[in-house]
Order: sequence, then C-alpha cells, then structure tokens
Amino acid sequence: MINEENLDGLRKVCDGAKVMQESGIDYIFLPELEVITSQTSRKIDALLCPEQHPSGYMTRLFLAEPFPGSGQSNNWTPHRILERNWHSWSWQNVPATQSPAQILAAHLRALR
Repeated sequence: MINEENLDGLRKVCDGAKVMQESGIDYIFLPELEVITSQTSRKIDALLCPEQHPSGYMTRLFLAEPFPGSGQSNNWTPHRILERNWHSWSWQNVPATQSPAQILAAHLRALR
C-alpha cells in the first residue's frame, strides 16, 4: 500500500501524482512527468508500478509513448493498464524496497 508520505515524495517531481488500482496492483499515475533522455526532454504521462508486476519485474515504469533508442531502452513493449495503452522497456532489478521516488529515479536513469 502506498502512503501519503510516499506520494508527497513523488509530488515534488510530479504535482498530480495519485494512486490508481487495477487487479489488486497499486499504480501511481504521474501526469505530465518530465522525462529527460539522451536525445530529448518532454512531458508525458507515466504510470509507476512500485511493486512486483505480473510481467515478472520487481517494479516497472510505463510511459504513454515509447522513447526508442534512449539509454538502455531499445526493446519497448505495449501494455494495456487502467483502460489505456502504455509502453515500457526491459529494465530489471529496481527493487520495491525503495521509496516510490527512488524507484522512479532509477527507472528514469535508464533512459539517459
């Protein structure tokens, strides 16, 4: 379960962060998150899964659009979550034992 303190940490980066749930999994919706890659910087909706995801990842970050060729992210896959299409890349070993803000930072580093 994601508490308010954890959400407050994310709201420093993305003011509109809020918890949304699907199939017993807590996601954190991050509207207009600033994503900086080696090639660009833009604001895009994101969805953070700070817990074990059914796809086998410890944690996962989904973006509204893929960023092909950014950092370690060459193999994007589409996902349907919360009645919306999302995209993610193969990026493992970001543990759920960290705060959601630390989890988000670790995933974003992979795009640089």
